[in-house]
Amino acid sequence: MAEKNYKSDLRVINIGTQFFYDALEAQGVKATQINWRPPVKQSEEVKAALAAVSTPELKAKIDAANQKAVHCVIDSQPFLVDILPAGDVIEGLDDYTIIHSGPPIKYEDMVMLHQRGMVSACRFEGWAKTDEEAVELVKSGKVKIISALDTNTVGAGTGIITKSVAMFIIEDRATGKISANFPAEGPNQGGFCGWGLYSEEIADYLRRMREEFFPVMRAVLKKMGGMAVKPILAESFQMGDENHTRQTATDLIFDKKILPELFKLLADENSGFTKEQIMDTLDYIVETPRFFHCIGQGASRSAMLSAVGTEYSSMVTAICGNGVEFGIKVAGLGDNEWFTAPAPLMKGRYTSSKFTEKDQLPWIGDSCVVECAGMGGLAAAASPIVCSLRGLKLKDAIHITREMEEICIDHNPAFPVPNLDFDFLPVGIDIMKVIETGICPEIHGGMFNYQGGLIGAGSARVPMQCFEKAIKAFAKKYANK
Repeated sequence: MAEKNYKSDLRVINIGTQFFYDALEAQGVKATQINWRPPVKQSEEVKAALAAVSTPELKAKIDAANQKAVHCVIDSQPFLVDILPAGDVIEGLDDYTIIHSGPPIKYEDMVMLHQRGMVSACRFEGWAKTDEEAVELVKSGKVKIISALDTNTVGAGTGIITKSVAMFIIEDRATGKISANFPAEGPNQGGFCGWGLYSEEIADYLRRMREEFFPVMRAVLKKMGGMAVKPILAESFQMGDENHTRQTATDLIFDKKILPELFKLLADENSGFTKEQIMDTLDYIVETPRFFHCIGQGASRSAMLSAVGTEYSSMVTAICGNGVEFGIKVAGLGDNEWFTAPAPLMKGRYTSSKFTEKDQLPWIGDSCVVECAGMGGLAAAASPIVCSLRGLKLKDAIHITREMEEICIDHNPAFPVPNLDFDFLPVGIDIMKVIETGICPEIHGGMFNYQGGLIGAGSARVPMQCFEKAIKAFAKKYANK
């Protein structure tokens, strides 16, 4: 009997999972891919809402609005322009006011990290001398507690911000929208804003940043006329960053741009700064890992602020969690309405074998505003290094980004990626596409311990319940217009 050559004789039709098709192609097997997935399970109420906003006339309005909203991101021109006190630049941040990450939540319902942050804020601002006094003050109702994404800032981690915290100012020069974002808190990457911690040492370092480092950086930024953020992000996507979990390249590119200006300042005898002050500022910048992360978040937030309120748009403008609830906002539904579900746990790799899922706090933080702008989980293909934290391979990372294309409005021509054969990254998460496909957005981030501290990195999916609530509200508002 003649021996068959199975690679040449086989004719394969692969239905569904792309991985099998890719494996066959790699082995020289002739295969045809049929993109199929099981029917999406939807409640009758969700089906009715989706149908109500899918009429040809309304769909045309939504498509036009979504192009307008997504171009707020695509056409954005974010610049790092200044460093100012939070109380001067964040809407509603007055005395006895504390900002936190995630959807709005009462003190009594907060996880320990956020409650601790409330206490730390009172101590840092001098509103209370002891932890006990701080708790009493917060419970008295005198302290106003607000969500970061209800303002023009971003609350990474616990997102604790008070009026005295110095903030990086990002201006979108395409629209004039301003976002204010707390900077990296030094080489230890912990502290007050991100972890909600307070000690005299932490407070002193924050004051040192404000009084020593930032005047130097302000002088440099003023001389530069501001620093363009988008070119740094664009180059970094071609160097292995996805700009949520990984900022290795962005940090290096940022350093390359700012260090020469610091050295010029060092050589200027009339700068008004001592050599020691300039060198300490330089050390702060280069020794702080993921320094650029806060700047990327600021660029994302300023673009989202430009899209907020776009009538008929079904584009997501906010994604975040507070350790209890997880929430989204939608451009066409304004900036005051949240759609929430229980906060998800992350899947990834822990820093130690002693940690398990039981040690992990459900998602806390606003940093996935970068996913709204087409970075992080949507840019998985740009950074297989990040995906390897979950044991994934390059083809898995590419598959994730290709999957995200199915729920996005457009692609960003500013961000071509080598691993996609220089195709552009997807951008603009559409609640309607999420409901239609059953695909939830991929979000990257760090795993928090219940007691504080990072215990790993990985990813999660935004809960479908958020989108189900959002589509019902969207239909209620627009179906009868």
